[in-house]
Amino acid sequence: MSVRACIVAFLVQAAVVGAAAGAAPGTTSRSASRTVYVDGDSLAVGTGWYLPAFLHGWTVRSTTAVSRHVSQGVAAIEAAGRSLERVVVVDLGTNDDPSAVGRFRSSVREVVRAAGQSRCVIWATINRPPYDGVSYDGYNRALASLDAAYRSLHVFDWAAMARAHPGWFGPDGVHPTNAGYRARAAALARLIRSC
Repeated sequence: MSVRACIVAFLVQAAVVGAAAGAAPGTTSRSASRTVYVDGDSLAVGTGWYLPAFLHGWTVRSTTAVSRHVSQGVAAIEAAGRSLERVVVVDLGTNDDPSAVGRFRSSVREVVRAAGQSRCVIWATINRPPYDGVSYDGYNRALASLDAAYRSLHVFDWAAMARAHPGWFGPDGVHPTNAGYRARAAALARLIRSC
């Protein structure tokens, strides 16, 4: 093989290796964009049983736990930094103090900042009876106003869905039946796909 042919072969091989380094094996830019991270509490746990069935071709990663608080989700999302998936779903607030609206608003802003403008952040509204006589309407109003302020933030109106379907819930008024979780997952998946 001539020196010129060796140089051409080396350059072609370098280009192939360089292109491969830019993406994980077996991924394309389209499949890389079909990634979602879910951070949430027990509602996210139940929704997670059904969500992948409505997101064929998507990679779903989650950090969920019963009784998870907003501060835990914010810390996890900030720690992930640039490795965050393209769509970030936050299903938190149900276990937090509804009188601390200012702190909740700040937490939502922190998540939006951590995710950056190139990602889509979806945050579910809160549906639960008042805690110590205080409703979660303040949290939901904060989400609505921040949704208007940030292009990357999208509110998943779980509270409205829940009001429209009271039969989905048992005595606690918070956790839906399997049918409710399935419907919740289907609606959330539609919003995820639209991001």
